[in-house]
Amino acid sequence: MKLSKLISELKRRHVFKATIAYLAVAWVIVQIASVVLPAFDAPDYVIKALIYVLSFGLVFWVGFSWIYDLTPEGIQKTDDSSDNEEVLELTNRRLNRVIAGSLSIAVVLLVIISFWAGSQWDDGPNTPDTKKVAIIPLVQHLEGEEEEYFRTGMTEALISELSKVDQLTVINQASTQVLTSGFDPTNSLITNVISGIDYFVNGVIERQLNKININIELKETIDAEPIWKKSYTKDLSEVRSLWAEVAADLARQMSVVVKQEDVILWSRLRPVKPETYELYLKGKHYMNKSTAAEWQRGMVYMQEAIDRNPSDPYAYAYLAEAYVNLGHGPAPPPDVFPKALAAAQRAIQLDSTVALGWAALSHYHTYFGKDWALAEYAFKRANELNPNLAYNHYHRSWYLALFGRMNEAIEEHKRAQELDPFTPLHSAWLGELYRWVGLYEEGLAEAEKASQMENDYALSLLIKGRIFIDQGKIEEGLEILRQASEINPGWKYVGYGPALIQAGYIEEGKAIIEELEGKPVNGYRALCLGIMYTMLEDFDKAFEWLNYKNKHAWFPWIRIRVLFLKDKIKDDPRYLKIIRDMNLPDPAPLVYYPEQ
Repeated sequence: MKLSKLISELKRRHVFKATIAYLAVAWVIVQIASVVLPAFDAPDYVIKALIYVLSFGLVFWVGFSWIYDLTPEGIQKTDDSSDNEEVLELTNRRLNRVIAGSLSIAVVLLVIISFWAGSQWDDGPNTPDTKKVAIIPLVQHLEGEEEEYFRTGMTEALISELSKVDQLTVINQASTQVLTSGFDPTNSLITNVISGIDYFVNGVIERQLNKININIELKETIDAEPIWKKSYTKDLSEVRSLWAEVAADLARQMSVVVKQEDVILWSRLRPVKPETYELYLKGKHYMNKSTAAEWQRGMVYMQEAIDRNPSDPYAYAYLAEAYVNLGHGPAPPPDVFPKALAAAQRAIQLDSTVALGWAALSHYHTYFGKDWALAEYAFKRANELNPNLAYNHYHRSWYLALFGRMNEAIEEHKRAQELDPFTPLHSAWLGELYRWVGLYEEGLAEAEKASQMENDYALSLLIKGRIFIDQGKIEEGLEILRQASEINPGWKYVGYGPALIQAGYIEEGKAIIEELEGKPVNGYRALCLGIMYTMLEDFDKAFEWLNYKNKHAWFPWIRIRVLFLKDKIKDDPRYLKIIRDMNLPDPAPLVYYPEQ
């Protein structure tokens, strides 16, 4: 059939007009659905499914309109009625009315939607309410050291899945442990946090070999009766999809719409090997302990998990983050950051949707790799996949501060504190950022808050002593810094020694330098010696130590530390070379706008 004849036949059979009528009606249906469905909290995929159905329906409708016509006598085959001019005219009129009616409705809908959108714009952005959730550590009937790793691991697994929901602020387990039975109800720090939590999740977990039974309850206050509860049973190999199912149910009960992207990610969670997963949980458990022996035990478990299942991205991601944390200590192994990079890259290669892999990569480049663009991208990618990773916000805060972006840095640190309110370092280090911008009272308040969480907390004393020195309360500040160095000897060289030199106690400061030079050299000690010699204005000696080959994780922040040291070093070509070799901008005064 020639093209001209085909077009003529399509016109005779009213296929063009029928198609236009179908598209007009379909457009109206989609517009109505886009307004009505969100009112019932329908997920995004419902609209997409509707569009797919209408698209497939168009193919059917074109075929149908080729064969049939809508006539005064009803639907008839085109061949049986097409020679009747009166019938053809009536059919044309009917199709014209359908098209005109649909277009009229479309115009009305456009006007209504335009006015509605305009009113929303005038009222400001319509952002969904964020709900704050605390998952109280799960209860397991078999208690003990050997069962604690499983209970804390299961709690963390639920927190991890629920944390992927953008509209939820999920408190980290390190802080929800404080909310278990027995906390002091008169502690204002705790009660203030509790008052801001919208929902509490409790659960009991039972394990029978590789089968786990879980009972979950949702409450609106910590001691109220549950407003919803449900039981779940699955094999341990399906534990990740189990917690995804629980997270989806909880979000639904809290009237939170889960993004389609998160639904897809949940559907793609892979089964685990129970024996390998056990090793992974034990590794996480012991690597979160405070002693070196426990940390090493955790490393052994995690490495064994990787050896048994080299395709597990979660084990690689957690191992990478553990290496980053080890690199912050006063005596990190020289190969710790390269190992962190290798593990983070392997985690991302295995599964690019695991947030902790991207987080570890961003932390590596912030403290060691110094690929600042990649660090920024990895931070954002981790936050997209899991916006509730407290330590990712914490590390990003220091990345932002390194570049003098103090408003953003302080907001990110506040976000970390909000997600993990009872971990004292989030408050203490926030106090240091406040000190940097001259907000001393705010800094002291945060340091005091950290002290309430942990008695004799050396970091809190360090920040408090530094602020007192800045305020001119020299003797009081020195005494507090001395106390901090007795609790944590590492603070003697980065806090107490520099403060003595700054206060004019030169001989006492030199004695601390001599003591430090008598110890085996490493990146942390070289950095501290470089800072103290800078304060003595012995710049040759300072650069001898600042150019030590194995740099500590904190080394890039000499760009900021110099702002509190002797002015002369800022223009020294040797100092500027160090800064520029790290691809950092030259030092500039820190700027903070409290009103923003």
